[in-house]
Amino acid sequence: MYCSFFGFHERPFTLTPNPAFIFLSRAHQEAFAHLIYGIENRCGFIMLTGEVGAGKTTVIRTLLTELKPESHATALILNPMVSADGLLRAILREFGIDATDCNEPSDMVEALNRFLLQQIAAERKVVLVIDEAQDMDPAVLEQVRLISNLETTTDKLIQIILVGQPELEALMGRTELRQLNQRITVRFHLTPMEQTDTDAYLRHRIKTAAGGNAAAAVFSAAAVKRLHRFSGGLPRLINAAADRALLIAFNQGTREIDATIAQKAIIDVTRAAKESKGHYKTVIKAVVLVLVATVLILGGWHLNRSAAPPPITATTAAGEKQLAAVAAASESEHLQTIMMLLSTVWGNPLPGSSTATTLEQALQQTGFSVHSYSGNLGGLMRQGYPALLECSLPAATSKRYLLLVGIDQQHTSIAATDGGRLSLPISRLEQVWSGKALIPWRNLFAIPVPLRYSASAAERQALVRLLLAANVWSSGDLDYSDANLRTAVRRFQQQEGIQATGTAGELTLMRLYRVSKERPTPSITGMEDKP
Repeated sequence: MYCSFFGFHERPFTLTPNPAFIFLSRAHQEAFAHLIYGIENRCGFIMLTGEVGAGKTTVIRTLLTELKPESHATALILNPMVSADGLLRAILREFGIDATDCNEPSDMVEALNRFLLQQIAAERKVVLVIDEAQDMDPAVLEQVRLISNLETTTDKLIQIILVGQPELEALMGRTELRQLNQRITVRFHLTPMEQTDTDAYLRHRIKTAAGGNAAAAVFSAAAVKRLHRFSGGLPRLINAAADRALLIAFNQGTREIDATIAQKAIIDVTRAAKESKGHYKTVIKAVVLVLVATVLILGGWHLNRSAAPPPITATTAAGEKQLAAVAAASESEHLQTIMMLLSTVWGNPLPGSSTATTLEQALQQTGFSVHSYSGNLGGLMRQGYPALLECSLPAATSKRYLLLVGIDQQHTSIAATDGGRLSLPISRLEQVWSGKALIPWRNLFAIPVPLRYSASAAERQALVRLLLAANVWSSGDLDYSDANLRTAVRRFQQQEGIQATGTAGELTLMRLYRVSKERPTPSITGMEDKP
């Protein structure tokens, strides 16, 4: 909206990481130096921690850009919430190692070892980066430790960087992980930016967005001070407030963001969070009661894909109220709310009791498989499933999630606590969304992901059942050979715009279940009615 006024070729303060806007503060530079030191000296294990929104992704993206393929082989794991075998397969896939004949974990480790020896013979260092490591199961972290045992008599064959929130340090303190913890020789905790860095950060992003014109928009010293005080030096919060400040300045017809405009922006971003805690508690209790009633009423309801979507029932103001309630909820209340919303959207009653303490655990206990997504809203629309958007809300003490159920060119539709929908402008959502999402889906036939072509007859038949429903398998074809399955899977992938590998991986199976109609599946819809 304001880009043409300021002369920007794109918005300078979005929450989705953009390599074109990379800025390294002094803390980021120090973190980067620690990573380079650990890699070049073959230290084996390196750990980078930092608060949500501190810029860990910026450091990692800069690192992977600097490590040239001529001298380094790199892999980035964004979804470590898998089994030990699943992690091994993900590592092989990211390094481009053919795992077709790897039926057992030992086969995968051997394939990885051969690759590592090839790389050291070619004088290339191998770097594995695992993001969101604080969410990893201890058993999976133990597998990571075993991978680090691959070495020559003098050098570690692979350098492993664990990246995560401060909870990762606490996780490493567990008794069963003491061997891994002792192997981490390089550690760095990324601290928030200083005020001088915040000033430089704002000027850098303005200059980059304006094609080199640093005067396209100017934040006064007083405005910088207020933004820094509000954000605590966290880039994500700076972006949220600075973006709103530019919008206010545009509406006032000025290119200078002074302290008054900065304060208005901060109030806009956090106004709902300034309400009393007593009001929040009342809201949360009401939300939970409404959700319980909704689930009881809809417990026997099964979703019909041909039915019209629930009407959009709220204005943008109500959307802001929802964000405030989400931010104010405790972690347990938020988890309960999210699971109840999913229960309504999918038409499945919740289990009577749950021991889950994280969203991922709760999803798995409820029978969901979970695809970890990183990208933009357009990519989520192509996936087609309702998605849990990971959000950073100023008043929240931990990650929060919004359930995306609809989208059009200007608005998103968020599942509401009354069973309807809340409208939220895309521009507003981008201020709080990290660019990451969890996509729950149902693996009804328990097909291994990815399906190994040494799979059992029953697993092959289950895949064929889905391929048949997708019209890429002939009804009379009883040839379940590897070659025939690969050909059919590749044909389906080509018609769906998925990378045609011939392997039935997670995205392929998700799409197959959607077209098979084995059981009604909810979808992200267009928004026919806008408030």
